[in-house]
Amino acid sequence: MSIFTLSPTSFSPFTPLKPLRQWLNNFEINSVRTAKWICQLIPNTCSTGYDFRLLGLLQWRLPSLCKLNPLADELVDLRFRAADFLYEHS
Repeated sequence: MSIFTLSPTSFSPFTPLKPLRQWLNNFEINSVRTAKWICQLIPNTCSTGYDFRLLGLLQWRLPSLCKLNPLADELVDLRFRAADFLYEHS
């Protein structure tokens, strides 16, 4: 038996975005001005991607940036909470 064995519960992978995700999830919206700013800043739909063409031929395709964003779910949730705040206070 080795002294250096790690149990699955004692090891947690390093996640550098965890503090930012927690901050976004715990962000309180308490003014209409802040809620409007968030709704203007974060789009409500994700683009479908971009095609780059040269002489009518497809050169390459850039996928939707929402799929590449590791914080996409948190930002969508924040925008939803801001829109809900505006709905309640209008």
